[in-house]
Amino acid sequence: MDSTWTTTVLLVPCVVLLTAGFFYLYGVIMGLLSKTSVRNKVVVITDALSGLGKECAGVFHKGGARLILCGKNWEKLEELADDLANSSDPTVTFPPKLVLLDFGDTDSMPEAIAEILDCYGCLDIIIFNSSMKVKAPAQTVSLEVDKLLMDNNYFGPVTLAKGR
Repeated sequence: MDSTWTTTVLLVPCVVLLTAGFFYLYGVIMGLLSKTSVRNKVVVITDALSGLGKECAGVFHKGGARLILCGKNWEKLEELADDLANSSDPTVTFPPKLVLLDFGDTDSMPEAIAEILDCYGCLDIIIFNSSMKVKAPAQTVSLEVDKLLMDNNYFGPVTLAKGR
């Protein structure tokens, strides 16, 4: 037999095997990196007590984020924090910080913002989950309700985003 033919027959499977191994390792490493993309990130979730907020809290908590959970009811926030702590590995996750936050109460916003910033000193991600809806003809809604709608849906989130 020809020696070049024998070398080619042996070399091609080795090159294919090495290439496949590199692609496999690349996929494994990228998979691991994508799972930890929120690790150690500071995440604020407003109205963490509702359906979407609660689900986001669970996903970010399992990903290793440093959560700041905001809501209007302290007891329910504590229940959520206990549920998150009981359903995860404490060596991988951080205990969530809890903050009472009501966008409808504009007078309490500076204290809530200061408390949020005191938790970790910075924010990486803010999830604005809270909102208020009114199902009524516009002419029947009072100005007080209009003001409450604007505070909950616009001024409160903007105030939190600006940190003022």
